[in-house]
Amino acid sequence: MMNEPPDGIETRPLAQASRILQGGPVALVTTFDRGHTNVAPIAWLTPLSANPPLVGIAVERSRHSSLMIAKSEQFAINIPARPLLHHVQYLGALSGARIDKLDATQFETFEAEHVDAPLLTGCLAWVECEVQQVVPTGDHTLFVALVRAVRVDPHAFGDRWLLHGSVDDRPLHFLGDHYYATLDSELEARVPNASDAPERVLQERMLEELEQTREAQERRAEALGALEKEVEAGNIVDIGSMTARATESWMTPGGLVIPRPDELPPL
Repeated sequence: MMNEPPDGIETRPLAQASRILQGGPVALVTTFDRGHTNVAPIAWLTPLSANPPLVGIAVERSRHSSLMIAKSEQFAINIPARPLLHHVQYLGALSGARIDKLDATQFETFEAEHVDAPLLTGCLAWVECEVQQVVPTGDHTLFVALVRAVRVDPHAFGDRWLLHGSVDDRPLHFLGDHYYATLDSELEARVPNASDAPERVLQERMLEELEQTREAQERRAEALGALEKEVEAGNIVDIGSMTARATESWMTPGGLVIPRPDELPPL
């Protein structure tokens, strides 16, 4: 017997499915055809195969880039860094059929190894692609391409995106309209042993997190209880020591050490 949907779930228009699936790194796709270059922001891109290495980009059929890729049968994926945020949005508002967008934005470029499309400086990774298949998909065209070369900025990418450096070394992720995001933190999942039963491993992990939550609640309750006792005793917390942040904790005139609010675990 099927359960009823949880309370609070909303039904949305079918078109919002694409927004739900968005959030990956946005690309500036460069093209070259018969002496003309173009660049366009593309959010619908995905890996398709590891062996052979294939990637896909979906481009709206009416866009100039779609025509140029279809004719030249090649393109380059440039992953822009956060400082190029406004360039990405601006380029999406221009048509390469009416203006040389590389010239208009004064982008510096460098030569690719295997394709004619230029590569953009100021980016974090570059993927050179040769089209293998063209698939009409509604109002878009899916270009399936073979990866011919990959380059990265090692400050931003090791064997995955790195998050320990500057936020300017992180890719832009498209959320829809004129909203973007950058990666914030890295989470490491526990890898079970081959002999572990998945349901038991997940249950143990959930119990561990529940125990950690209980401990945090107990620490907070203990700290707040101690503070209440100080107030009941007529003691006043030294506001100066709170704002000065000279010590790791606050100390009341009665000598009680109380954690700062930002050190108290959330309920």
